Amino acid sequence: MSTVSPFRLTGSLAFCLLLTVAALFSVASSCRAYEATTDPAPASVADQLKPGDFGVDRLAVVHYLRPDGDYEGWNLWAWPDGGDGGAYMFEGTTENGGVYAVIPVRQNGVGQLGIIVRKNEWEAKDVDRDRFVPLTDAQGVAEVWLVSGDPRVYEQPGQVDLEAKPVAAFLDGDDEITLAVSAKLTDDQRDGVAVTTENGSAFVVDEIERKEDASGAAVVYSVLLDGDVDDAEIAKLRVAVPGLDPLRVYARDVLSADRFTPLDAELGAWYSPASTTFRTWSPVADAVEVLVYEDGATARAIALQRGEKGVWETTIEGDLHGVPYVYRLRSYGQSRIAADIHARAATADSTRSIVIDLDRTDPAGWGTVTPPTRAHKTDEIIYEIHVRDFTVADDTAPAEHRGKYLGLIHENPGGGGEPSTALSHLLDLGVTAVHLLPIQDFGSERHEYNWGYWTSLFNVPESSYATDQDDPVTVTRELKQAIHGLHEAGVRVILDVVYNHTSSSGQYSPFEQTVPYFYFRTDDDGALRNDAGVGNSVADERPMVRKYIIDSLIYWADEYRVDGYRFDLVGTHRPATVRALVEALADVRPDLTLYGEPWTGGGPTYFPKGAQRGLEFAVFNDHLRNAIRGDLDGTAIGFATGPGGDSGSIVRGVAGAIDDFTTEPIESVVYASAHDNLTLWDKIVNTQPRASDAERRAMQKLALGIVLTSQGVAFLHGGSDFARTKGGEHNSYNLGDAVNKFDWQRKAEYHDVFEYVAGLVALRRSHPAFRMHDDALVRDHVEFLRTDDVVAYTIDGDAVGDEWSQVYVAYNGQGRERRVELPVGTWSVAVDAKRAGTAALGEAEDELRLPPYSMAVLFRD
Repeated sequence: MSTVSPFRLTGSLAFCLLLTVAALFSVASSCRAYEATTDPAPASVADQLKPGDFGVDRLAVVHYLRPDGDYEGWNLWAWPDGGDGGAYMFEGTTENGGVYAVIPVRQNGVGQLGIIVRKNEWEAKDVDRDRFVPLTDAQGVAEVWLVSGDPRVYEQPGQVDLEAKPVAAFLDGDDEITLAVSAKLTDDQRDGVAVTTENGSAFVVDEIERKEDASGAAVVYSVLLDGDVDDAEIAKLRVAVPGLDPLRVYARDVLSADRFTPLDAELGAWYSPASTTFRTWSPVADAVEVLVYEDGATARAIALQRGEKGVWETTIEGDLHGVPYVYRLRSYGQSRIAADIHARAATADSTRSIVIDLDRTDPAGWGTVTPPTRAHKTDEIIYEIHVRDFTVADDTAPAEHRGKYLGLIHENPGGGGEPSTALSHLLDLGVTAVHLLPIQDFGSERHEYNWGYWTSLFNVPESSYATDQDDPVTVTRELKQAIHGLHEAGVRVILDVVYNHTSSSGQYSPFEQTVPYFYFRTDDDGALRNDAGVGNSVADERPMVRKYIIDSLIYWADEYRVDGYRFDLVGTHRPATVRALVEALADVRPDLTLYGEPWTGGGPTYFPKGAQRGLEFAVFNDHLRNAIRGDLDGTAIGFATGPGGDSGSIVRGVAGAIDDFTTEPIESVVYASAHDNLTLWDKIVNTQPRASDAERRAMQKLALGIVLTSQGVAFLHGGSDFARTKGGEHNSYNLGDAVNKFDWQRKAEYHDVFEYVAGLVALRRSHPAFRMHDDALVRDHVEFLRTDDVVAYTIDGDAVGDEWSQVYVAYNGQGRERRVELPVGTWSVAVDAKRAGTAALGEAEDELRLPPYSMAVLFRD
């Protein structure tokens, strides 16, 4: 999981950064129901609690009342203002009903406590907003009451309002409305439910039934009408319940019907010197205008005309290159301003789209270099970097290029004891591709550091990596220039893409303002789902959302000539979406490298390991990762970090996971570390605090050696080749340059590690024996040997056309020397404990000695 948040550590979206904290707490179990219609007001428990019993001066008590009586799985996430959060159980009950949690306040000077009621590990939130407990006293107990579906925070029990309240209503079928209320309706209320249109005409309600398995915090009913809603009125309905305020009905799942899905529409601003055509999709809008800011301040409003299936379009004459614009949409009785979600350029703050002539963004030589290709997906050796991290501390680069797109192609071969850096470093290492952490427009403040896992506009390049972030032509041209330079050097470019969530939701989201309640997953009651763990999750199961993702991917492959994609939290995506994008991209470029994280940020996993079987798509092999290093951020020992490692998982991982979760080895990304969690070096230090520097270097070499000799798609965390450290920080997404920068002097200090890894890269690239693309080849020509606690195997090189007829590989993860019997004959040594490459270093026969934490590769011609 990419543990990032669109806000700082406080607030509702910060929990994804703190799942390790949450795991320390139990989740609430079923507690006694509060009967809203019969019990008196809930009681206070403040006089029963003493802060001193908890070792603090202040306590917060949060009562939670659910009129439906179902408390199963609900618990509390709380954080002191300006501090980190944690999970708390609703472990107390009161005589009058309801449940409560007690939170010790350990920080001095905190004025309020943030709270979120959630279900299990962020499966749902009770309300879609942060709430706060005021902490006005220096000592004592602060006590509040919350009611399911009600955003208010009650400070006195007598204020609590338990009457049913309207929550939301949605048109989810041609004749079906989903109605959510805060408490169960009376029989009279159910019988009196009425559905009308804005012009006053009414529908007959055929049936209303409670949805017992509904998701979300509210009580949900299915309201069936006596006929289908006319297309022109899907956004003009209201539902009324006796005694409650009427609700506007939002068109939701009904919009997935074929008559609302123009899958062949070319959306966005289509420029020519003579005119620009603006085209957007909003089947729920009554009117759409494009506001064009030709003079920079005053907007000219031009109406779009409604076409088929909810597409709106207009053409404006004249050369609009560089002109900012937004859409003004009227829907559900509101006027909404939104940037164009299909825009290809935008202002640096992402609030306005910009018309752009993409021909003017092409750098010199653009299109003259054929992007590097590879015959098989297992030929890829991926090196993961963050644009800013890579060169921000590279003193050899021009100051204006450091940490920028152009820094990626800075050449510095080193010499005189100084290491190579930037592009020269990539070439010295020998990797085939760079994986760039997100470069699609994301919503950080100017000069604010971030990894970028909170995209704002998916077709716009991130401006902060350009030398002039206020000029969209410069932004686009410099990114293209970097890609062109990498391609000239033979290095492929893979983009890390985050189509599972966006940087904003609600009134701040251009997606939500364009078509409310459509682009994001919601519970039945309309609350945003949290599958991605950062507050919203993109609803790619809906055809027009899926079209948006695929159109965007094709655009980047065509316009920027990128060579692949790494999909953040692909586990949140539906299998049909992954299958559709693989098929669509194969038509664009069959050799694109596609892979992703087969997990989520806490919600259901729709695309787990194994879902990729049979697709030209790989997933990260966390089984092998954990087997190599142990756990992610703790002290568990892995095969490469001490005795007792999981050799069985090493064997399965080395074999391409074909006896685990893959059909072919091309589906397994083999790795030991990535940007998330502790770096490999920091993990080794954490696991083996008493180990010598020499021992740690040996562990680093062994861990990466296993990766680079395993079947599958090899992946290296940038800097792991010279023992990169982040000072023990496991989640550095916003910690700035001091923690995240590439320390090039460290490369000089750990040059032995770099040379070893570079030798292994050369070995892998030179010998197809380590890059089998078919499971039958692996099964028939890789043989594991019985060697006690050493993992050893042979490869039949002749079977895959390798110049080495036979290959022998052994890994020793023990802290002592191990001796293994070699297959009969004389072997040449290509890799030992200190050196790695393709040339013979010596010979071995009968027996091989493996020093502690070492590996060996032997061969016969």
